[in-house]
Amino acid sequence: METEKLSFEKSFELITQVIAQARGRFEENGFIYLFWGLLNALTSFGQFILLQKEYYAISWYPYLLTPIGGVFTIFYFAKKRGKSRPNLIGKIVSWVWLFLSVNIMVLGFMFYPTLEENLIPIILILLSVGIFISAIAIKSRLLLFSGILINLSAFVCFNIKGIYQPLLMSIISVVAVAIPGIILMIKNKQK
Repeated sequence: METEKLSFEKSFELITQVIAQARGRFEENGFIYLFWGLLNALTSFGQFILLQKEYYAISWYPYLLTPIGGVFTIFYFAKKRGKSRPNLIGKIVSWVWLFLSVNIMVLGFMFYPTLEENLIPIILILLSVGIFISAIAIKSRLLLFSGILINLSAFVCFNIKGIYQPLLMSIISVVAVAIPGIILMIKNKQK
């Protein structure tokens, strides 16, 4: 078997094609950004309400919806995988999100007593990393700005009283995750 050396133009064309496939996959999955943006907004706003009502001991209960969201996401992508195989970039981004999601859940459910008021800012930082990596992978300015906004809000969150941090996370989830998900879905439908 003879291997053929690719010219610079052919190599560039191949890389561009792989990125375009990854972009199409993630734009198609703008739904998942919408889903997680709304779920995170709902759970963090639920915690904010419980904290305002002084139900401190059970204020974390709304976050019990996140493992259910995780199971839904697994089934959602398993169903989509049957239709097409993700390329290498898509696999890398998927594995990064899995790694970040597991870390967010472990931090939230196991290390809350240790982290206390630092938990939400740390979760926002991890979320911004995932959004930022997705933005780079698919060359999306929208997600890039979302990742930067989430990251900046995390640093602001370190200076906000703990009782108001879930409210900030709820707002950021809508503005920087759910709305970009809607925009990605609309762009995909227009294509």
